[in-house]
Amino acid sequence: MANILSYVRRLFAPRCHQRFMVQSGTFVIVSPGMDKEQKVQVIDISQGGAAFIYQGSEEDIETSGILKMLAENPSLEKVHFETVSDEPAPGSTDPSLPYRRRGVKFNWMGVMETADLKKFVKSISI
Repeated sequence: MANILSYVRRLFAPRCHQRFMVQSGTFVIVSPGMDKEQKVQVIDISQGGAAFIYQGSEEDIETSGILKMLAENPSLEKVHFETVSDEPAPGSTDPSLPYRRRGVKFNWMGVMETADLKKFVKSISI
């Protein structure tokens, strides 16, 4: 029952920031640890967060909290985030190597980082 209520709230809650679809082939790096990094495909982004597709289980990037943006500006290189949702990607049929869709919310950033993120979103959005 609680799951249904949270879905309805999410369905009707207005977004704080407009989401933009991104250009095909837009990737970021998720850093779960010092020795493991995974390149993931971004499907949409906003000033407040992003959604990306990755291959593997939830636990593979569960300990992460940092996205490395592939941007020219070094101050935007690492963006801290919190996971909002993580579910099987639509059309994922191979149970041995499943694709998952993860929605993340960016943590608070300073004024300069926010301005850099705005430029990054504008440069990769369609």
